[in-house]
Amino acid sequence: MTVRVLGGLMLAMVAAAALARGPALTDAQIAKLDQNWRLCLAKKKGPYTKNYCVCQDGEKRPVQLPDGSIVSPCSGNARFCAAFREPWAQALADEGMYIANLFSRDLWQWDSFPDHHDLVRGYLLEKFFVETHPQHKLAEMRAYGGLAGAEYEARDAPRFFERYLALDSFKEPRHYLLAYDLQRRFYVRADQGDIVKVRNLASAIHRQRESFKPLRDAVHNQISAALIPRIAAYRDQLARGDTRARVEELIVEIQKLTSLDEAALQAQLPAIEDAPMRKALAARLPAPKTPDLEAVTALADVMVSARRTVEAKTVSVGDRRRLIDLAITAAAVLQRRTAQLIEPADGGPTARQLLRLLAALTDAAHGAGLLMERERVALGRTFARLLDAPTLVRGDLERGLGEAARAIEWAQASTLYAFEEVRAPWIHLLPDTARIPDDVLRGSPLLAYGRALQRLRIWAVGGDPIRHEIFGALLDQGVRALNPGLAHGRLRVAPRAGGYSRHDIVALPETPADLEPAAGILTRGEGNVVSHVQLLARALGIPNVVLAPDVYERFAAHAGRDVFFISTPGGRVVLKEMTAMSAKDHAVLAEYTRNERRADEGSLKGGGAKLHIDKTRLDLTPQRALDLAATRRSDSGIRCGPKAAFLGELKHLFPDKVARGVVVPFGAYHAHYRRARVAVPSELTGAGIAHTGEPLPAFVERTYATFFGEMMPSGADEQTLAAWIRPRLTVIRHSIEREPLAEDLRRSIHDELRRLGLLAADDPTQTVGVFIRSDTNVEDLDNFNGAGLNLTLFNRRTLADVDAGLKEVWASPFTYRSFSWRQTLIDEPLWVLPSVVILESVPSEKSGVLVTSDIDGGDPRGMLIATSEGVGGAVDGTPAETLVWSKGYVDLLTMFKSPYRRLLQRDGTIVRPSTGREFVLEDAELRELTTTAAAIRARLAPSRAPDGGERPWDIEFGFANGKLWLFQVRPFVGNDALQNVATLAAFEAKRAGLGDEVSLDEGIP
Repeated sequence: MTVRVLGGLMLAMVAAAALARGPALTDAQIAKLDQNWRLCLAKKKGPYTKNYCVCQDGEKRPVQLPDGSIVSPCSGNARFCAAFREPWAQALADEGMYIANLFSRDLWQWDSFPDHHDLVRGYLLEKFFVETHPQHKLAEMRAYGGLAGAEYEARDAPRFFERYLALDSFKEPRHYLLAYDLQRRFYVRADQGDIVKVRNLASAIHRQRESFKPLRDAVHNQISAALIPRIAAYRDQLARGDTRARVEELIVEIQKLTSLDEAALQAQLPAIEDAPMRKALAARLPAPKTPDLEAVTALADVMVSARRTVEAKTVSVGDRRRLIDLAITAAAVLQRRTAQLIEPADGGPTARQLLRLLAALTDAAHGAGLLMERERVALGRTFARLLDAPTLVRGDLERGLGEAARAIEWAQASTLYAFEEVRAPWIHLLPDTARIPDDVLRGSPLLAYGRALQRLRIWAVGGDPIRHEIFGALLDQGVRALNPGLAHGRLRVAPRAGGYSRHDIVALPETPADLEPAAGILTRGEGNVVSHVQLLARALGIPNVVLAPDVYERFAAHAGRDVFFISTPGGRVVLKEMTAMSAKDHAVLAEYTRNERRADEGSLKGGGAKLHIDKTRLDLTPQRALDLAATRRSDSGIRCGPKAAFLGELKHLFPDKVARGVVVPFGAYHAHYRRARVAVPSELTGAGIAHTGEPLPAFVERTYATFFGEMMPSGADEQTLAAWIRPRLTVIRHSIEREPLAEDLRRSIHDELRRLGLLAADDPTQTVGVFIRSDTNVEDLDNFNGAGLNLTLFNRRTLADVDAGLKEVWASPFTYRSFSWRQTLIDEPLWVLPSVVILESVPSEKSGVLVTSDIDGGDPRGMLIATSEGVGGAVDGTPAETLVWSKGYVDLLTMFKSPYRRLLQRDGTIVRPSTGREFVLEDAELRELTTTAAAIRARLAPSRAPDGGERPWDIEFGFANGKLWLFQVRPFVGNDALQNVATLAAFEAKRAGLGDEVSLDEGIP
């Protein structure tokens, strides 16, 4: 089973790249957001209007008359009184950013909101931000006098919660976390008498102390537990006396209204209207003297029962709301009981007790909305396997704990998933709201889960636990090594595109779908394990590490410094400024550099020796389109690239599983390139870098001679090299695209498409829809995987678009990103030649990648499968349902958690809502896929690594209307030599034997 891929303890995988993004903000949206946000900050009351009361007849009346006098416009019988949103605040809401949120007002306006889920997200994000940024104007404005009435808010909040739960669009797997967190953050007992007492106390203190007015206004607007630290800080500034005593009393009364304890748990039961449910819950609630482990298990069971009942909708919406309140209270009591169990007053827990505790906390995390039922079941199987084993060896225990660690990442992904639709506007204006996932987890049962897991892990290792060294701090959580390697260079934190060089180490807030070369990569989110970025990093030996949010935040202080970076094969990470390197570090760096024979000329600090193109194998004679079915594996590197060659082989072996297609061979491109003349784009006219009309090959040869033969050997810095080569690459691309296709080639493509039935029957100028995919002769060379460096154009419909698309794809190796990854690794970059596959479009409802080995778990007969909804699944870094399949067992690594999927539309793709299903692959589809992959493994002669070992196959696939389609097969290329670099062994932790037997009944100190 895969351990290292997802085995990092307490790693909160922020992935913002771990999510399939919706459309990015347009320039117009950004301008609108910025303009209206400036108004919110500039206006005296920010996003709030003057105060109004809504009377019982529904009429909205101002509290302040034109002459400035303050009145009670409803004669003391208002439905509620509150400020409303100003037009500039409403403009933000139109873009998905709801601020100035008030329950009584929004409940009255309920039917006017186009998306209540975005409204709830706004409540949560605004609440989180103002509580963590009390000095920000948005927080200060919440305390403005008269914005709302606490008595109205406490009364109407439960009604608001119930309206939300009653929505037809409320889908429990998708929205339960939002409902739970909404009630958790705004929990107040609706005891109107006590609320009036609190308001009166606040007013009395204000009368004694004018400086208390902001806090008085905050109390009157909305009572919250978050007010207590602010009021306590005010109290601490006061001398002993009457005012301080009243402040103390105010704190106590707010605590009564907002406290979550065992007394509150018992008090909530009588309010549940459904008698059988009330009786069942009463039987489950633990007594104060119930032992802690049994109490935690019972409370977790209550939380699971509450969630299941909300999902089933078998009780009234009022009871659904009350059950969530009960689950929130149970979670608070559970966390106190858990602390007593993990850190008892005398003696330590046994390993068995901690495993049982983890199993219970898994249920509690599900009950808090953080884990899906599928994830809860998967973790339950892990704990049952460990607890029921008659004997247990250390290696099996470590593997099981690695599986248990996934709970943290799964929960983090759930939180990101919950807020994804409004992520863009909130993070644009308030970047710190990106931290809400960490806040949610720290307020959940998973905080205790992480502590218990950490203790078990340290005990299970039996030697030195893995402790990462990050800028002088020793960390045993929040860091996970994906790819081993060593690098040194300038640290760039959240650099802009093009703002770093191949010799830099980049720390990114999220994994991008595309990445320019770098010496080392650290991210807050990994995307998925078979994304193009991950495959490139793995193949090139680039150290690649995933960080928890709090660890990532340490990096800003070291931005721009030269750092030393190690990721060991065993998963330990060392990162320090080079000025802090020890003698051992310097010795390892020298030895590692010598062993790897890394060249400065574009080696990417991990590519090893230059890769060689054997020109003697090339056959450039074929210059007309070929039927995909006529190509074979033996054509790879001769007439076409491996994508076309291997796909042709698949078409031969599995004709009904490979779409119809046409191959445009190397020779067609080479002839086009040799014939082309330089065409200078308008933006470069007058730049003096090229002469219009000169032969393109002469310009390219001159450009390469200067760049590779003079500038790179001279030691020119990355910025100088990039600034020089970028415009010349633009000229090359433009020239290739402007040169007309040879008529013979164009006709042969059209004829082949017609012969294969890929033209529309009623209009021969239209295709049925085709993908146009680049395929160079340097893909999948030893220790180089070109994943993601080729351009694919989706669903081109007209023959004119096919002709233009062919030239665009031909030109794509000359994009800066592709050039910088590929050409700088090749000994003769002039001989990088693209072929092209024109393949019938398949409207996949789900698609992904399968590797015919468990590449990290070490099982050569297992299979790693990553599948997403829509087209282009998994390879572009989007979330994926990731499974490790082995005979008789399927191990869940990650679920597909994205609100979006990409579907085909004319001339490309379009983003649409995902289905929200827990499973992407159905059982029958998984069986067919793995059976087919096994057949490929059996029928295709294996590709060999330099050491003679068999390489697994990397297969891209899709399902359309339940039918399996194969889109690509190629050898899975890793950086095998790097896995066993002896010099990195000095940084590994000492360990006990994996075969040593352990006793779960042993106490853990």
